Order: sequence, then structure tokens, then C-alpha cells
Amino acid sequence: MAALAHKKYVSQFAMMGTVISLTLFDNKPALVERVYDYLQTMTNVLSANDEQSTLAKINQQAGVRPVAVDAETFAFIQRALAATRQYQDSFNVLIGPLVKLWKIGFGGQTVPAKSAIATSLQRMNPDDVVLDATQHTVFLTKRGMQLDLGAIAKGYFADRVKAQLQAAGVISGIIDLGGNVQTWGDNPLTADGRWHIGIQDPDESRGEALLTVVTPAQSFVTSGVRERYFRRNGRTYHHILDPQTGYPVRNDLLQVTIMTENSELAEVLSTVSFFKGPQAGQTLIEQLPGVDAIFVRDNGAVELTSGLASQTKGVYQNVR
Repeated sequence: MAALAHKKYVSQFAMMGTVISLTLFDNKPALVERVYDYLQTMTNVLSANDEQSTLAKINQQAGVRPVAVDAETFAFIQRALAATRQYQDSFNVLIGPLVKLWKIGFGGQTVPAKSAIATSLQRMNPDDVVLDATQHTVFLTKRGMQLDLGAIAKGYFADRVKAQLQAAGVISGIIDLGGNVQTWGDNPLTADGRWHIGIQDPDESRGEALLTVVTPAQSFVTSGVRERYFRRNGRTYHHILDPQTGYPVRNDLLQVTIMTENSELAEVLSTVSFFKGPQAGQTLIEQLPGVDAIFVRDNGAVELTSGLASQTKGVYQNVR
């Protein structure tokens, strides 16, 4: 495919605690506005920190009564809970009580009392959630339970925005939701149509790439420990909390990047792979068709799954 003379139109706006970037190759301001409005609406629905959000109302009614939601939100929560059941040792969207306890990245972070952590862990069982597919209601049956969809929501948003733009006739583009990058179609700025995506260097400021992946369109989701953490008594506590122990995960990883077509799946697998560590994480990803991963250890070592050495994909070290 020959590279065409295309312009990039990049729109950026602050939302969800990050800077969201949308790159299109035609000037479509009305579509950009539609994306903005959709993301703002969904933030209002699924924010764990907005007391007026639909998610907050579900949490406020824990142990009291079911809460009705729209069909799309119900289906998303249903999938999030299914992923929790599948990977309960490492991925749990009922982790809200622990997140609120530690407050990492939200101000006032502290090392909680062991008794408080134990109480939170008792409120994270997915079997204590009742979903009514007929009425589209969600019921957290125990007081103190809290859904927190932060580990999967960006993937859901990215997939939905991509689908909306494709339905509007946009054949290629980039959605960057901060730690979550979704590409689709052929890249009109390269001769072979492949995308060149930088993978964040965990030891550098945001935007500094450690590696560049050259690949057909897919989603890139990174989970890492360097952006939200605090230190206390010589020890570092990061925001990726273990749903089994209630404490930050301890292994030798700095970050994991998952690459696959579905961004929601990539969100789940980035968390699961981080928990498993580089060896068990690679074993898991190698078993999944159409999924690849980059593991960065705390000693600087980079490990890739086998699909990144294929004829259509490649990884290149960035030189500064």
C-alpha cells in the first residue's frame, strides 16, 4: 500500500484524570464533539468518585435494594463481573472498598490497619452480586460493597468510541485515553499501513517511549506502578492492589502492555498479567490467540511474547 498525502487532525481534552487524544485523518469537528459528549456522559454514569453517578447509586444502595441501569451499562457490568469470576485471584471489580481505604492517587493515602483491610476483603465476593437481566438491576447484597470499574472502563470506552466512529464512516484513527491506545484501519501515513506505537518508558516522564511497536491496527493497554504510588518508612506502595491480600502486588514488574483487538479484554489481561508476573504472565498470553504482551522488569529487562516477532509485527528499541 502506498503512503498517501494525508493530514492528521488531533483533538485533545482533559477528562477521567488524564488528557484524552483523538487522531483522525479528516477534519470532523462534529464527530469529535460527539465523542467528547459520549465520554462525558459515560464518565457521569460510571465514575466511582461522583456521588451522582449511576455507579455511585449502586454502591450507595449496597445491602439495601437493587438499582436499575440502562441495558448497555448492565451488559458492561455483567461482563466485568464475568471477568472477575474468571480471574478472581487477580482481577476484581468489587475492589472499591480497598481503593477507598488506601486512597492511592486520590490524596490522603495511607497504610491501612490490618483489620480494616480484612473487612474490605470480605466485601469483594462476586457471588454477593445479584444481576437481574430482565429488569436490568444490579444489587450488591452486603453493606459496604463497592463496584469500581476503573480497571476496565477505559477499554470499554475505547471500543465503543471506535465502533461509533466506524459507523460514521471513519475508516482509520487513534483513540488515546491515557494508558489505553486504540487504533483501527490502515495507517494512511505509512507505506504499509502499519501503526507505529510508542510504549511508555516506566522510568521516564509521560510520552517518553522505551520501545516502538510496528503493527496492524489493534489496542494497546499498559498497567504499571510508576504513576500512582507513595512511600512510607522506606517502602513503596503502588495502586495495583491484590484482591487476595489487600496490599499492593509485590513482584519484579514495573509494567505490562497488552496488545489485542478488543480494548476491554486488553484492560483485563494487563491487570491479570501484572499480577501473574513475567513468567506466568507470558505463559497465559501465549495461550491466547491474537494477544501479545511486553513485560518490563524493575531491573530494566524487557520480555516479549512470540507474536511480536511475526512477519506483520515488530518491536524496535528507542534510542535517545
